[in-house]
Amino acid sequence: MWMISLGLADGVAVAADRSTGREVFVQNCALCHVHGVAMAPRVDNQTEWEPRLSLGRQALLNAVLRGKGGMPPKGGNASISDEQAAAGLDYMLEAITGQTGQARVAKRR
Repeated sequence: MWMISLGLADGVAVAADRSTGREVFVQNCALCHVHGVAMAPRVDNQTEWEPRLSLGRQALLNAVLRGKGGMPPKGGNASISDEQAAAGLDYMLEAITGQTGQARVAKRR
């Protein structure tokens, strides 16, 4: 099992208000997705993410923006923009898959 590094990853998109994906992750996502609170898939557990990754990035982004299960929309922070939420998702996906860019989560059939 590997541990997520909370250092700024190369290529992480910077949202319009200069909040990075890392910052969004740390402030809004990490509590649940590092510790598995409310059965949230942990970023260091590929097995927990596999069924979700197979849905594709757009489905994951929809879940982030609208909420899903025990996760409220935007991780409970309605003040972040959709772009910031997407940057947080992309940061987390890079940590989970080890890949950058859109190639990291392609819808699989």
